[in-house]
Formats: sequence, structure tokens, C-alpha cells
Amino acid sequence: MSMACEDVRVSLGVYVLGAIDPAERSMVDAHLTACPACRDELAGLAGLPALLGRVSESQLTALAEPPGELLEPLLARAAAERRGRLPRLGRRDGQGRGHWSGRWTPLIAAAAVALVVVALFGGFLSGRFDGSPPPVAQPPSPSQTRPQPSPSHEVEELYASDARTGASARLVVTTKRSGTQAELHLKGVPLGSHCRLEAVDRYGRRDSMGSWEVAYRSYSTFTGSTMFQRDRVTSFQVVTDDGRKLLVIPA
Repeated sequence: MSMACEDVRVSLGVYVLGAIDPAERSMVDAHLTACPACRDELAGLAGLPALLGRVSESQLTALAEPPGELLEPLLARAAAERRGRLPRLGRRDGQGRGHWSGRWTPLIAAAAVALVVVALFGGFLSGRFDGSPPPVAQPPSPSQTRPQPSPSHEVEELYASDARTGASARLVVTTKRSGTQAELHLKGVPLGSHCRLEAVDRYGRRDSMGSWEVAYRSYSTFTGSTMFQRDRVTSFQVVTDDGRKLLVIPA
């Protein structure tokens, strides 16, 4: 069953975060292969995992409730979808009516992402917009001057090249509580190639971290996430849509 553009775009938020289920991920991948418009939407969200990775637990704790004009439409849309008023990925009967699948995950996750991003960068942190001046920042104590690395956000760089395909890459890997994020800087792949980044664990299981089309002759940059924990990943692989390996990056 093919997905409509509206369904795909609702799912792109959880797609780039690696929180989408494998069956729906396959359908989204198939749609993206044939739809340039949705690929453009995906490219615009490529930096979302890195953006959300900058949010600390203390910021989330201090996050005030967003205004009703933002929150209410999102909740109304979720409720309407549950009642079957909006098109939704799932089974359909003979009259074309959608059956509720029991999962809100893509829409609710996308709404949550939107609320966090808008709240963080729209001014709703640590209080309401009441016109009061912001608190004066206190100078850090000597013990706070140098930031301490967080064990849950370890960053490393991996490099690989393949003389057979001409592909080479630098991969920035970030370990997170929710899995592993990778920022790929790829060279030597022909313009227009449709590529996919996969994480492979020690049991040979694969998780697609997302797909993209190479838009520049000299390089390509892509950010994706997997639910595999970093210590379970043995390699990251760049493959084409037909399954041909362009590059294996040992992990």
C-alpha cells in the first residue's frame, strides 16, 4: 500500500528521530524514492536530531506550557485523526474509509517535537511572556567555567573509504540514551544517487537511519538516528536503493 504525501509528512518527524516502526519506515522509504517534494521536506528536518540533542533535562523541566493558539490546534488534529476525520495510514474497507489502527505515534511525536522546538526558540522557556525583563545571568563559578562531558552524549568521528566505488566519508557518531545519532559527510558518490544509511548490529540486524538523494557533485551530508545503542553497532553502511553497498564504515 502506498502512502499519500500528507501521511508521509506527518511521519517525517519520527522518521528522522529513528522512532518510527520498521513497517512504516519501509513505506516512507518507498514513497521518498519517488517523491522529490517529500524528499525536500525530509532534507529540511535533517538537523532536527542534532537540535533536540542540545536540549538538556533541566530545560525540559523548566519548559512552561505553550500558549493555547499553538497547543490546541495540535491536540484538535490528533483528536480528529483518532475519530477518523483525517486520512491515516492503515487498513481501508471497500468504501475507502480508514480504520483506526490504535497508534497515534507519528502525529503525537511530531506534535511533541514541534512544541519543544517552538518553546525553546520562541521564548516560552522558564515562564510566560508577561513582559517582565529576563533574569540577569550570574557569572559562573570556577567549577562551572569548564563544561563537563556528559556520559550520555559521547561523540566520536569515524572515517572510511572504498577504492572500488570511489566513496569516502566522515561519520560523526553521538551516543544518546535513546539510541545512536550519526551525521554523515559523504564524497565520491554520483550526483542524483539515491542512498540509504544503515546501522548494523553484532547480530547482523539492520536498521535504516534514513535515505536521501545526492544533490551535489562534490559531497553529500545527511543526519539520521537509530534505536540501536552505540555498543551494539558494529558498522554503518551506505547502500543504494537496490541494495548495492557503496561504503562500509567499521564502528
